[in-house]
Amino acid sequence: MKILFVGDIVGEPGRNTIFHGLYNIKKRENVDFCIANGENSARNGRGMSGVDARDILDAGVDVITMGNHVWSCPEFEEFADRLPVVRPANIGRGRPGRGFLVTGCKGVRIGVANVEGRAFIDLQGDDPFGAVDDVLEGMAAEGAAIRIIDFHGEATSEKKIAAIYADGRATAVIGTHTHVQTADETVLDGGLGFISDAGMTGIARESCIGMNFDGVYKRFALGKVARFEVQKTGTHELCGVVLTVDEATGKTLEIKRIKETVEV
Repeated sequence: MKILFVGDIVGEPGRNTIFHGLYNIKKRENVDFCIANGENSARNGRGMSGVDARDILDAGVDVITMGNHVWSCPEFEEFADRLPVVRPANIGRGRPGRGFLVTGCKGVRIGVANVEGRAFIDLQGDDPFGAVDDVLEGMAAEGAAIRIIDFHGEATSEKKIAAIYADGRATAVIGTHTHVQTADETVLDGGLGFISDAGMTGIARESCIGMNFDGVYKRFALGKVARFEVQKTGTHELCGVVLTVDEATGKTLEIKRIKETVEV
């Protein structure tokens, strides 16, 4: 089975990139199932509205994962339990949404989970490794042979440790949040596919990880309070990874990076 994981979708440009580019990539790579991180997909790049979620799902994504901006759009709580969306399992206990879900594809049960890292990140949650245990146990209990975790974190080391920790129990741990695609994709000894960060989808080349130069420069160089604005013009790129998975064992056989310019 081929599973595509799309890196963080940033703002309206990211959603346009998905709309115009996802179908062709799925067709070329013979993708059976698609996951995408949508926690930056709102117009201002923070959170996800119901309209944003529908745009992403309508473009051909099967499950959307979130991250540290999960609560930035208040309306998220209104649809979190109704749409195929997962939020970090280790934050917001008692609030709407779920840390994992299990669904079917071609007769195979696929589990998708979301866990938030702790290192250098603004939204602190409970122990992420305990959350990894919880979601893996939950996915297994619901019969998921394939178990994929979006580990949303800042530190490469934390994401790699999570992968080693889950090796032999999960199909893949895909890092998100930094918006910069890394070149460390690998399959660990226990059959777990890993990459530190899948990258971002939107306008990356002309921006600072999806944001306009001015606001980022003012904050970093001048120490000013500045608002970050989504970069709206430039080269649209779709980043992610394609996993080739053994359906019987749930192990990853191959992980391949995708970084593609899309005409919008």
